[in-house]
Amino acid sequence: MMIYKPIEKGSECSMRSPRLVVVTPGSFVIPSFRSSSVERVIEHTIPPVADPYRTRIYGIRGEGLSARGRLKRIPCIRFPRGKKYIPSVIKAIKRWPAQLADVHNRPFAAYRIKKAFPRMPVILTLHSTTFMRPPYMIPGKESKLLAPVDKIVVNSEYVKQAVISRAPQAAEKITINYPGVQIDRFRQRWTAEGEAERAARLHEAGWQNRRILLYVGRLVPGKGVHRLIEALPRITVFCPDVLLLVVGSAFYGKRRSTAYTRQLQAQAESVKDHVRFIPYTPHDQLPGWYQLADLVVVPSLRDEAFGLVNLEAMAAAVPVVAARTGGIPEVVQDGITGLLVSPERMEEELAEAIIRLLQEPLTRRRMGLAGLREASSRFLWEHSSQRWAEIIGQVARK
Repeated sequence: MMIYKPIEKGSECSMRSPRLVVVTPGSFVIPSFRSSSVERVIEHTIPPVADPYRTRIYGIRGEGLSARGRLKRIPCIRFPRGKKYIPSVIKAIKRWPAQLADVHNRPFAAYRIKKAFPRMPVILTLHSTTFMRPPYMIPGKESKLLAPVDKIVVNSEYVKQAVISRAPQAAEKITINYPGVQIDRFRQRWTAEGEAERAARLHEAGWQNRRILLYVGRLVPGKGVHRLIEALPRITVFCPDVLLLVVGSAFYGKRRSTAYTRQLQAQAESVKDHVRFIPYTPHDQLPGWYQLADLVVVPSLRDEAFGLVNLEAMAAAVPVVAARTGGIPEVVQDGITGLLVSPERMEEELAEAIIRLLQEPLTRRRMGLAGLREASSRFLWEHSSQRWAEIIGQVARK
């Protein structure tokens, strides 16, 4: 078996570009429009700035993809999913020794890889706090698992503080890199052409003269869709033409029902003229749904690490009504690009915020355009890529 050895200074190999491996979580294939936001971040952030390195992306097999493929110019090596995934990644690094590893959203995987290659710098890129708490991590073990990694990259100040609260010794290792959005994929409403196209699409669907609320995301209890449906009867009293479009399913890439999705369907019966459920939609088709919206609603009950849906709404120049939780206030500016509501008073405040904006078209336009400016100036994928390149460079130089 080949033993991993770091490249020595002055050797023939050291004169070539350093080797970098990017390790995906192992839950979804890459590339894929049916994967989670983690894979989307990797797809958008890494290829534009990977040239200084000989980069490989490690992921899992699935969806008819071969064991070897490419993400733009970067080789994608795919292994069996499940318990064999990280051991397979470790074996691959032994066969193709790297100088740097970027491990996404799996603290235990980053720990195992660092233990296998103690002289190789390992970055842990955290996209959420999910795998920092039970059942994925035993309370009290956070510091031990994070101690070996060389850098921790998070996607919000909220996640940064959550990590520090669990592992204070890791504070100096943490850097924030906000995700981004691709503005040119979205048709902004506030142009003559955009409004005409939107009106035609609404007419084609039979939704002309309706004011559209849009929810985009997974249908799981923590996302709070049931609270949005609970608020609808009050909203319809003041806005009888409102129509809520619920775009998504319980699972990424699947349309299988669950007890919760069946609960939502039953709950919506009392307001059935005001709700439409749209099955899971691949990510590349979502801009068309944002184009139809008057408001995008993000009624999360649990702490969201960031929430790409907020950025996508802003890219479409649509104001957001969202819960004041997790990293959302770092994206949505209350009163400027949307309105934030308290999760503890969700039903009451959610209805009030939605009614207000539905009744104030000029405010919606002002907030929508402010959101577009904010996304364009701070939250492009180009910004994320450049920050990632700087982080990788700093770690590599050390």
